[in-house]
Amino acid sequence: NLDAETVWGIIRLYPRLFKMLNMPAFDWEGSVLPSYQALIARWDTLDLATAEDAALLKGVSEMAVGDSVYWWGSAINLGLSRALDPLFDTLLKSFLFRSALPRPDLGSSAFLRGFDSKALDAQAEMEALADRIRESADLRTRIRNTSAHNLLSTLTDHPDGQPILDGIDHYLAQYGHQIYNLDFAAPTQSEDPLPMLLSLKALVNMPPAEDVRSRQRKMAAERDQLIEQTTNALNPASRQLFRWVWKWTKQYAPYREHVMFYLGAAWPTLRKLAHELGQRLTDAGAIAQPDDLYFLTSDEITAAIEARTAGQSVPDYAQVAEERRALRESRKLLNPLPKVPARSSLKIGPFNLSLFDPTPKSAGGDGPVLNGYAVSTGKVTAPASVIHSIEDFDKMQPDSILVCTTTTPAWTPLFSQAVGLVTDVGGALAHGSIV
Repeated sequence: NLDAETVWGIIRLYPRLFKMLNMPAFDWEGSVLPSYQALIARWDTLDLATAEDAALLKGVSEMAVGDSVYWWGSAINLGLSRALDPLFDTLLKSFLFRSALPRPDLGSSAFLRGFDSKALDAQAEMEALADRIRESADLRTRIRNTSAHNLLSTLTDHPDGQPILDGIDHYLAQYGHQIYNLDFAAPTQSEDPLPMLLSLKALVNMPPAEDVRSRQRKMAAERDQLIEQTTNALNPASRQLFRWVWKWTKQYAPYREHVMFYLGAAWPTLRKLAHELGQRLTDAGAIAQPDDLYFLTSDEITAAIEARTAGQSVPDYAQVAEERRALRESRKLLNPLPKVPARSSLKIGPFNLSLFDPTPKSAGGDGPVLNGYAVSTGKVTAPASVIHSIEDFDKMQPDSILVCTTTTPAWTPLFSQAVGLVTDVGGALAHGSIV
């Protein structure tokens, strides 16, 4: 249960919500995203060869903070997206709207389909690349018989390969900043494009029955028809309420995808600065390899920089970095709970707010059957590809069900090989559901 002070804070906050939407700190299109992109652009122009060590560290720090500011500035849009989905779903299943639905099993996910998103743009560009490969019979055969690890070298050696390599470069320039997790110590998609290459190879081997743009238009048309049918079947009072809720849900639903696409957008530039600084400290003997920099504190890095600048013997942090790296790897074996305490529920007095829980009340199960939240109706049966992290991406099998803890937009290339998706957390507006 929430204490009285927290409840009073919530009561005071919500009347100010619409005013907060117009504040620059939460203006996503007008201020939050442009400010973040300007910060990235400023540090991207830094001359790495001539930059001082302290400037490199300052750039890393400012971009790390800048990403946090971006995340905080996106909170209103994300929060409304997150809140309106279960609210809309609950209303659809209530006595107010249920009788007007064309089918009784319809939930919010049936209405939140067909919106534009960067993930769909990326998929469309990848499908176009696969189509171009199939235009050359010889190139198509070679790609089919080449592992994804060797795909780039195969294209380099083939006379028809350069346009495809240019297309891959364009794809990575547009979408390669996407992150596999939130940690800037991990490579971005542009640094490790294997998932994209795996998906490209899969699309060459087995093109989709319907391209992503056609599917999107079809889903959007179905959504609009569903809205019209439901609206017409409601009585005048319920119709007004439905239109009002749908207006806000439709406006903020796409922000789940828009915001997530740019999360970590600074990481390619940040990692470029960090690698340069890490290489300098490696050459000076402070660490064993450039990536060890990610396992030092700011104070330790500063001490190493000051010693190097002064021409003094730098501290030896190689063993410290190795121990912390090993600790990080061991922590990957942990399986955290979706919420703590595990059986807790959010309440305000007698009111249970379980619709905002990260997992449905019925989710879970210790036996052979797992219960969860179905984003789409219907059934699919296929082998499971259990993917824990980027290290497992090459284990993804075509025409299997992708089973994982959660996904980020950088996981999207795997979706073209999947016939189904199961995650520990998510909902109708998660990008996995949308794609």
